Amino acid sequence: MASQHTFKRFIKESGFKVLALARLSQCEYSVVFYLLNCAASGLDQFITTESELASLIGYDDATLRTTLSDLAAKHIIRLHYGDVNSNGDSTSLRVGIQYDPSKWVLTYDVQATSQDAIVFPFRRIGVANLQVLEGQKRDSRIKKIDGEGGTWQRVIESFIQNRSLDDDELEQVETAAKILVDVHPVDQVLLMLRHFGLRIPTLSLLASSWQHYQEIFEAETQKVDMLGARQKHQELDKKLRDQGEALLAQADSQLTEEERTVLQILIKHRHPRRQLFWAYQLRSRYPNLASFFADNASLMLSVTSGGTVVKRHD
Repeated sequence: MASQHTFKRFIKESGFKVLALARLSQCEYSVVFYLLNCAASGLDQFITTESELASLIGYDDATLRTTLSDLAAKHIIRLHYGDVNSNGDSTSLRVGIQYDPSKWVLTYDVQATSQDAIVFPFRRIGVANLQVLEGQKRDSRIKKIDGEGGTWQRVIESFIQNRSLDDDELEQVETAAKILVDVHPVDQVLLMLRHFGLRIPTLSLLASSWQHYQEIFEAETQKVDMLGARQKHQELDKKLRDQGEALLAQADSQLTEEERTVLQILIKHRHPRRQLFWAYQLRSRYPNLASFFADNASLMLSVTSGGTVVKRHD
């Protein structure tokens, strides 16, 4: 039977995220997720035959045989064949997942880890589009305010309160803490940690699911008439969209193609007033939208690089 502690450790160490980067074939993913499903049910390894396993996941025997060999070579699965008898097709095999992703041999020049799979917030660059902030690069706007390592050490100290972590876990906490303070204001990170406490199992999960926790935080702390506030926001969003559509529809408009693209983004975006904030930062690129920005500046919602509203307009 599978050790539940071992399986939970696999999840905690972001094994699924490493799988997302593994670039396996369709058949390989089918085998791996079938084995993970068995592991989640408490079955660490099981004995079967190639024909039986192939029929379960919908592949032919030859494809499965090659897949099992490839996965075993990558150390993603543990595979052992029984004694070969007169009928090779019925030879039994024992198969299970290798739960330690650090032992996996993936096709990368540099070995992938769970940190490589973290989805980072967006930041502006000098074009209309948004690009992903790379975890290895520090935003030049972020300064260390408490001396060398001070900011991320404050995050670690807050996180490890009332927790007992081993050396490996502390190394992972340090890595994730550095990522968090590179991407978000340290005071905001500390606020989230104080609010959620032990509900955040790892800092890596907080970094990769920041928007999810931010939405929960807002839902749990906002003390307003949600229905009324939502209706007001919808009215203001509609006002902004209507003005954008009216400007696009003007026959004598001298808008450039990029300026039209900006208006189309605002019209179609789920949160147009937040998106207006980013467009406004680059307003010098859109001279023909100067009056549009001036008329709608009051509707703008300032947001952080993660999309969180930091200033509300009444």
